[in-house]
Amino acid sequence: MPETPATEHSTPVAATVTEAAGLKYLDPQAVRLTRAGARIDAVVEGGAPQTGVQLYRAFPLSEPERYVSLRNEKNEELGLLVEPSRLDPVSRAIVEEELRRRYVLPVVQRVVAIRERFEVIECRVETDRGPCQFSVRNLRENVLRPAPSRFILTDVDGNRYDIPDLRALPPASQAQILAHL
Repeated sequence: MPETPATEHSTPVAATVTEAAGLKYLDPQAVRLTRAGARIDAVVEGGAPQTGVQLYRAFPLSEPERYVSLRNEKNEELGLLVEPSRLDPVSRAIVEEELRRRYVLPVVQRVVAIRERFEVIECRVETDRGPCQFSVRNLRENVLRPAPSRFILTDVDGNRYDIPDLRALPPASQAQILAHL
């Protein structure tokens, strides 16, 4: 990449937006991940082996299958995988398993009951992982709307529950949710 020349009294200036943001894109074919018990280790072609690597989705709601950040034990970003699906099969399986574990997001399929007690909304729902009960303080402040009819509720413990399409829920479930928004 071209670099802006530096003078005696100036510092080098990034030539691209990517350089300015400090992003390092990783070629999926140059990354190898292994698992040692619960620990993930990584080798990026041309770099030193890294132990205790953490994986994070850069855009967990809008692009959950793309843009995975690899971070070292000090939480410093090693780089960004744009297409983790292009990793070798072993590395890809490690990424998928780790992200599935890190980003548990039960999908609400039906609302059994919602009631308000002492400014706390108590919800009993059926999810893709079974029946669940949770509490939400101030529902309006603890709901994300990443799309017009998608809702993500965050409970008092920080757990999240996904309603991918409010219109797809049974009418009684829709009515209960809308009555508290």
